[in-house]
Amino acid sequence: MPDAKLLSTNLSTLEQRIQKLISLHEELKDSNKSLVSDIRRLKIELEEERTKTNRMEEGYRNLKEMEKTGNRQSIAQIKKRINDIIGEIDKNITLLNGQNK
Repeated sequence: MPDAKLLSTNLSTLEQRIQKLISLHEELKDSNKSLVSDIRRLKIELEEERTKTNRMEEGYRNLKEMEKTGNRQSIAQIKKRINDIIGEIDKNITLLNGQNK
Protein backbone atom coordinates (compact mmCIF):
# COMPACT_ATOMS: atom_id res chain seq x y z
CA MET A 1 0.00 0.00 0.00
CA PRO A 2 2.70 2.51 0.76
CA ASP A 3 3.89 2.04 -2.79
CA ALA A 4 0.44 2.95 -4.09
CA LYS A 5 0.44 6.13 -1.99
CA LEU A 6 3.94 7.00 -3.17
CA LEU A 7 2.94 6.26 -6.75
CA SER A 8 -0.14 8.47 -6.37
CA THR A 9 1.97 11.29 -4.93
CA ASN A 10 4.53 10.94 -7.72
CA LEU A 11 1.78 10.94 -10.35
CA SER A 12 0.23 14.02 -8.77
CA THR A 13 3.60 15.79 -8.73
CA LEU A 14 4.24 14.74 -12.33
CA GLU A 15 0.80 16.02 -13.36
CA GLN A 16 1.50 19.38 -11.68
CA ARG A 17 4.82 19.66 -13.48
CA ILE A 18 3.23 18.77 -16.80
CA GLN A 19 0.51 21.39 -16.25
CA LYS A 20 3.20 23.95 -15.42
CA LEU A 21 5.11 23.03 -18.59
CA ILE A 22 1.93 23.30 -20.66
CA SER A 23 1.22 26.70 -19.14
CA LEU A 24 4.78 27.89 -19.83
CA HIS A 25 4.53 26.52 -23.36
CA GLU A 26 1.33 28.51 -23.98
CA GLU A 27 2.94 31.68 -22.59
CA LEU A 28 5.96 31.19 -24.84
CA LYS A 29 3.73 30.55 -27.88
CA ASP A 30 1.87 33.80 -27.19
CA SER A 31 5.14 35.64 -26.69
CA ASN A 32 6.50 34.16 -29.92
CA LYS A 33 3.38 35.24 -31.86
CA SER A 34 3.80 38.73 -30.49
CA LEU A 35 7.47 38.81 -31.48
CA VAL A 36 6.71 37.52 -34.98
CA SER A 37 4.07 40.22 -35.33
CA ASP A 38 6.57 42.86 -34.16
CA ILE A 39 9.12 41.60 -36.69
CA ARG A 40 6.59 41.88 -39.53
CA ARG A 41 5.63 45.40 -38.45
CA LEU A 42 9.27 46.46 -38.16
CA LYS A 43 10.10 45.01 -41.58
CA ILE A 44 7.26 47.02 -43.09
CA GLU A 45 8.43 50.18 -41.29
CA LEU A 46 12.00 49.54 -42.43
CA GLU A 47 10.89 49.16 -46.05
CA GLU A 48 8.86 52.38 -45.80
CA GLU A 49 11.87 54.22 -44.38
CA ARG A 50 14.12 52.84 -47.12
CA THR A 51 11.63 54.01 -49.73
CA LYS A 52 11.45 57.42 -48.09
CA THR A 53 15.26 57.63 -47.95
CA ASN A 54 15.55 56.67 -51.62
CA ARG A 55 13.02 59.36 -52.58
CA MET A 56 14.91 61.94 -50.51
CA GLU A 57 18.24 60.94 -52.08
CA GLU A 58 16.71 61.18 -55.55
CA GLY A 59 15.25 64.58 -54.69
CA TYR A 60 18.65 65.72 -53.43
CA ARG A 61 20.34 64.56 -56.65
CA ASN A 62 17.67 66.37 -58.69
CA LEU A 63 18.16 69.52 -56.63
CA LYS A 64 21.93 69.40 -57.13
CA GLU A 65 21.42 68.92 -60.87
CA MET A 66 19.01 71.87 -60.95
CA GLU A 67 21.56 74.00 -59.10
CA LYS A 68 24.22 73.05 -61.65
CA THR A 69 21.86 73.87 -64.51
CA GLY A 70 20.92 77.14 -62.81
CA ASN A 71 24.58 78.06 -62.38
CA ARG A 72 25.28 77.27 -66.03
CA GLN A 73 22.33 79.44 -67.07
CA SER A 74 23.51 82.24 -64.77
CA ILE A 75 26.98 82.08 -66.27
CA ALA A 76 25.50 82.16 -69.77
CA GLN A 77 23.36 85.18 -68.83
CA ILE A 78 26.36 86.98 -67.33
CA LYS A 79 28.44 86.29 -70.46
CA LYS A 80 25.62 87.61 -72.65
CA ARG A 81 25.34 90.75 -70.50
CA ILE A 82 29.11 91.30 -70.70
CA ASN A 83 29.02 90.87 -74.48
CA ASP A 84 26.13 93.35 -74.67
CA ILE A 85 28.11 95.87 -72.60
CA ILE A 86 31.21 95.35 -74.75
CA GLY A 87 29.05 95.90 -77.85
CA GLU A 88 27.73 99.18 -76.37
CA ILE A 89 31.29 100.29 -75.55
CA ASP A 90 32.41 99.48 -79.11
CA LYS A 91 29.49 101.52 -80.53
CA ASN A 92 30.36 104.47 -78.30
CA ILE A 93 34.03 104.29 -79.27
CA THR A 94 33.02 104.21 -82.93
CA LEU A 95 30.76 107.25 -82.40
CA LEU A 96 33.52 109.11 -80.57
CA ASN A 97 36.01 108.30 -83.32
CA GLY A 98 33.52 109.51 -85.92
CA GLN A 99 33.03 112.82 -84.07
CA ASN A 100 36.74 113.44 -83.69
CA LYS A 101 37.41 113.28 -87.43
